[in-house]
Amino acid sequence: MSEKTGKTARETAGFSLLELVIVLAVMAIVAAMAIPTWQRMQRNARLNGDGHSLSEALSVAKLRAAADFTESRVFLFTGTDKTPYFRIDVWNKTANTGSTGCWVPDGKANPTSSDCIANTSYTGNETFLSRGVSTGFSNVTTAPDGTTAAQPNPCKQGGSTATAGTNISNTSCIQFNSRGFPTAGAVFYITDSTRVYGISTNAMGLIHSYLATSSSGSTWKAY
Repeated sequence: MSEKTGKTARETAGFSLLELVIVLAVMAIVAAMAIPTWQRMQRNARLNGDGHSLSEALSVAKLRAAADFTESRVFLFTGTDKTPYFRIDVWNKTANTGSTGCWVPDGKANPTSSDCIANTSYTGNETFLSRGVSTGFSNVTTAPDGTTAAQPNPCKQGGSTATAGTNISNTSCIQFNSRGFPTAGAVFYITDSTRVYGISTNAMGLIHSYLATSSSGSTWKAY
């Protein structure tokens, strides 16, 4: 009877300390291998998602200009004092009392002069870039079309027409005329410090996305 009881106790004794240490060591090794891969996947997904969103904003702005027979633009904040963002603006001919019009955020119902864009303050219509993603092209020097890499011209405010006014600091804009064509070919750049995403539009209004797999390289591939 005692022999049977002793055998049962040995069979249910559980793991030894050495076995637990080995299991924990294996888990630590697997985690050390998996965590960097997971972090890289998250970083890539954030940059790709923001790139697609910015490309879609350009498409919407282009359609909005042609459909409403007005001017539109994608307003990109490039400063560092707050979270980078972008927004679609439209030129409203009646919002600014006593003037011929002003830029207002797309989607504003019955905009007034208080809705006119004059600086980089939030309007409630912004799309913010993901954590770890910023505007810029890091050390890339060549644009996807072979020209020098540079953000588009600053956004304007306070002008009597959609193409007039003074520059708004820390901004870049790609603008479309009433026929849906950009006023100039340009490229928006965003980066996660490892890769650079370029969203371009040419003089015909065609929108393309490109990826530089190295933040210090100049080789682009269509994405």
